[in-house]
Amino acid sequence: MPSYEFTCQDCGAAFEVRLSMSAYASGEGRVCSRCGSTRVERAYTTVNVLIGGRSPSDGSWSGGGSCGSGGCGSGGFT
Repeated sequence: MPSYEFTCQDCGAAFEVRLSMSAYASGEGRVCSRCGSTRVERAYTTVNVLIGGRSPSDGSWSGGGSCGSGGCGSGGFT
């Protein structure tokens, strides 16, 4: 079940709610956990993505490039 993050427009509280996709689509669960307000806005967060794959011989991960101060190398990201 996905987690959705919201920010209350009345008190500023940030909270997370686990809802099924159908419950989210119907508007359920959008109540501030601090003040009870229904004036909440969805907060979008970033996710980390690993580019590469597992080695068939030992199960270790190999990345698609070296991410450092100069960007992410052959992964094409900066």
